[in-house]
Amino acid sequence: MAEIKTLSRTYSDKIDSYRVRLITLKFLKDQVQNAKGNLITFRPSKVAQDLHIYDRQDLRAKTVLIRTFLDDLVQRGYITVVKRSARGKVYGLYKSNKFWDLLSTYEPDKILELLETEKIQ
Repeated sequence: MAEIKTLSRTYSDKIDSYRVRLITLKFLKDQVQNAKGNLITFRPSKVAQDLHIYDRQDLRAKTVLIRTFLDDLVQRGYITVVKRSARGKVYGLYKSNKFWDLLSTYEPDKILELLETEKIQ
């Protein structure tokens, strides 16, 4: 299901997924820049609140995309799951992690490009 045409616009899953990942990386970059300690923690719902500022679309569907992207980052070892509860997972990023350095050095679009090339190899 690549494209869905509605009365108002053409909806593309790939473009939407790319934008969600980019905004998620922008959120993480902001968190890293404003961090006072060695760990930042976040939930997908917190990222979705930030996403709502950029895009006024349906957040429930976007939260699934955010959670999938964050789980992919956990699998690759960039972030960790700090806690599991009835409300979902709490993800964490430690200052000693190489992903912290990537977020503090590069722009989100460059980081996303690096992640995509790593996925292909």
